[in-house]
Amino acid sequence: MNLVGELVISKIRLMQIASTYGFRDLTETLDNLDRLTSELQDDVMQMRMVEVAQVFNRFPRMVRDLSKAKGVKINFNIIGKEIGLDRTVLDEIGDPIMHLLRNAIDHGIESSKDRIAKGKSEVGNINLIAKREKDHVEIIVEEDGKGLDLESIKASAIKKGVVSKEEASKLTEKEMINLVFAPGLSTAKKVTDVSGRGVGMDVVKTKITALGG
Repeated sequence: MNLVGELVISKIRLMQIASTYGFRDLTETLDNLDRLTSELQDDVMQMRMVEVAQVFNRFPRMVRDLSKAKGVKINFNIIGKEIGLDRTVLDEIGDPIMHLLRNAIDHGIESSKDRIAKGKSEVGNINLIAKREKDHVEIIVEEDGKGLDLESIKASAIKKGVVSKEEASKLTEKEMINLVFAPGLSTAKKVTDVSGRGVGMDVVKTKITALGG
């Protein structure tokens, strides 16, 4: 990958020299070099692509075990596992996805009793989706649970000193939602093996940002 990058830089420099000094005989060869370099670059990129299934396939068992421990019923769906992702990104994306899935189970999906009382199916749904959007791959974790309790998030943020009461009263809905990314913030009533330590969403954001997401 690095060598192809250096080759592209050298090619551009050669094209600049040919243009500056009017080396017409060199232009045709450089056009061919440009085509070959582009093809080589595409081939190297394809060699680095790996199906997201390599990471996604580790999660069904985790979701099954955690849902059993929490006493909730969950239908877990994986969509787009054939989508290709750069090997380096794929190696780093597993932990953020795991945090999101654990959050979905522990904070999102309600008990069967609560779901039925709300007119929902007793079985909750969690979807892990990969889809290609032009030159990006979008990875989505979604669930049909109870949603974010903004008042609890705000109260926890005030308690932890993330924002003051005065600042909290002026926050927009989006700003309140973004408080979940503050280090040490948790709305869990008790610490469990799954959550409550306030480590999770801030790790997810830091990791994804570092990857350019």
